Amino acid sequence: MAILNFNVNEVEKRENSYELLPAGWYTAQVTESEIVPLNSGNGDALKLTFEVLSDGYRNRKLWTRFNIRHNIPDTERYAKQQLRELCESVGLVSLQDSNLLHYKPVQVRVKIRKDETGRYEDQNEIAGYKPVSQASQLLPAAPAARQSTPPAVPSAAPAAPAQPPVAPWLKGKAA
Repeated sequence: MAILNFNVNEVEKRENSYELLPAGWYTAQVTESEIVPLNSGNGDALKLTFEVLSDGYRNRKLWTRFNIRHNIPDTERYAKQQLRELCESVGLVSLQDSNLLHYKPVQVRVKIRKDETGRYEDQNEIAGYKPVSQASQLLPAAPAARQSTPPAVPSAAPAAPAQPPVAPWLKGKAA
């Protein structure tokens, strides 16, 4: 048994929507990345977690995998082409560490993948990447301690003071 002393009235209710995002383009950023072995044993995938920054869907999560090492050359080539598109969209020419992708706003094209067998529910899938406009570069980014490089800010716009995001469970609490 674990004694928790937990009261639901002391915790802000999280906004959870399990509805699919409508197909379209969204501004998002990578917040997590890791290399994972494929269940098939045929190689490794770069697994990315994206957080949506677009109004109306802010903080929603999307996931994708790039089969960056695979026994089937065409599968690996396709994954590396997708990774190239993402890297170019966030301004990277080379990628030594996946953390370099983190907290860089990018436009992601979301589509809905339907399971023709009927075994699984429909899912959101990232189907493409493109750079965000200069105006969109002013979207909130990661806390400075976790951000690998500062976001590009147009020189004509004054820099806003950095405000670290507040964890959902601390919102509404006095500091």
